Amino acid sequence: MGPVASVVGGYLAMHTLGTGIRRYTPPTIMDFTRSGGALATSAAAFLESLGWQTAEVEQVLDEYREVSERLVDRYAEIELFYPRTHGVEAETSAVLYGLSRLLKPQSVVETGVADGRSSWITLAALERNGRGLLHSFDINRTAGRLVGEHPQWRLEILDPKEPEASLGQALKRVGRIDLFFHDSDHLYLPQLFEYRQVWPRMTQGGVFASDDVNCSRAFLDFCREYDQHPSFLFDSRKITGAVRLPGVSQQRCGQQGQLVG
Repeated sequence: MGPVASVVGGYLAMHTLGTGIRRYTPPTIMDFTRSGGALATSAAAFLESLGWQTAEVEQVLDEYREVSERLVDRYAEIELFYPRTHGVEAETSAVLYGLSRLLKPQSVVETGVADGRSSWITLAALERNGRGLLHSFDINRTAGRLVGEHPQWRLEILDPKEPEASLGQALKRVGRIDLFFHDSDHLYLPQLFEYRQVWPRMTQGGVFASDDVNCSRAFLDFCREYDQHPSFLFDSRKITGAVRLPGVSQQRCGQQGQLVG
């Protein structure tokens, strides 16, 4: 009865207290279907919904199988600080590798590192590309154990007392961003702050993505504010959202609001 009571309570709060309460209530499935974008349940379908062709998606996901095997070996070598649930899930991991290979970005930014699963995967792709830097930001000095060190990695620990101000200054140093991935504080206002800081720095054809968009309505509200129709990946426990900016030839695959994959 717990989840049912939570949904009913959120619905009643929205109607009793008004739209201001939306920052404190998670989105519903209907919110995602109404967003106008594709809904996917696999990395392949998600990447295709962002405009890549089936053949090129299959190629990078074939590569990822070997990368994921190496990641298992890496986990066995390292004593981790964070629970495994803090890392990105299986399909989202494949998406991160695929995006980093397909975009061949010069500049990647991620917020939230934990043990560094997403960092390790992104760096594996950048290494294969032979170009690009990953700029990772966290507030904990324990972050990034899976990676350790890498010549294409720039890990910066932000001031935990003023994380928003220090992130803003750090992003100015980074400059233009080809691929962004949010995976830090999943509360409404911190998410919205990050999105608004990063968006003006995105390059044409770049990908703007966020993990855990099911935790708050921030990503949905942001995309509505900027007239974007994101794609969503329904992983085992979390939902990832992404927008591919205009500037490249894109073929939208999958019907709007239809679960594919």
